[in-house]
Amino acid sequence: MNDTPMADDDMGATLDVENAQRLGALLAVLAGAADEDAPAITLDTLDGYLTALRTGPSDAAPAQAMDALFGEDWPSALDEQDDTDAFLEALHLRWNEIGDSLDPQPLLESPEQMHLTPLISEFDEETKAELLAQGALTAELLERLPAPGVMWAQGFLQAVDDSNDWTLPDGDGAEDLKAMLEAIEAVTLDEGSTPRDEYIREAYEEPEGIDQNALIDDMLFTVQDLRLFWMQQRALKEAIAGLSAPDATH
Repeated sequence: MNDTPMADDDMGATLDVENAQRLGALLAVLAGAADEDAPAITLDTLDGYLTALRTGPSDAAPAQAMDALFGEDWPSALDEQDDTDAFLEALHLRWNEIGDSLDPQPLLESPEQMHLTPLISEFDEETKAELLAQGALTAELLERLPAPGVMWAQGFLQAVDDSNDWTLPDGDGAEDLKAMLEAIEAVTLDEGSTPRDEYIREAYEEPEGIDQNALIDDMLFTVQDLRLFWMQQRALKEAIAGLSAPDATH
């Protein structure tokens, strides 16, 4: 399994692979301590959630993602192994990487470039064979593994759902926001399903050949667009507030 960016070396931002691996290993400690009935939280899920916090309309902190995904008592499992400081260091490093990749200036100057370096897991055939041979996963579980990008998109969308700020009054901005969120949700749709087929037909002039990787690429470019979108919305809101201020007419 590769927790590495699904893009090439032309990306503007850099990724500390060792830190990503360290973060994933420490996250496994939290996952192991979680209730059996709790939904599985992967590095992909956390990374998508963190990216949404960095992208969205409000100032945020990485601890918000941890509280939402694991509950406010999440440090206790790490405290037992004296891993809390190491985890927080890895988490904040990743948080800063995401912030750097969403720096608005490069996004404006090079909108056609992929700046994000998402942590999206891929199970290639060799990895699957190794997991089967080791008995780490059964053939049935391997068949149920989500497609690449699904868990990342789910984490992003969960952050959107958890926030009250990802809404706009009816108008052009609201329609644009809806369309961009649909591009992210498209990654989570099952291959061959009617909703996915309908989305691809409506969203693409040439729907033939649109596969999961194409949907992931468009999702990531959409996230970059969302970053600029929310910055523009914030600037517009501040400008309107300034015009309506009591001293604005003096």
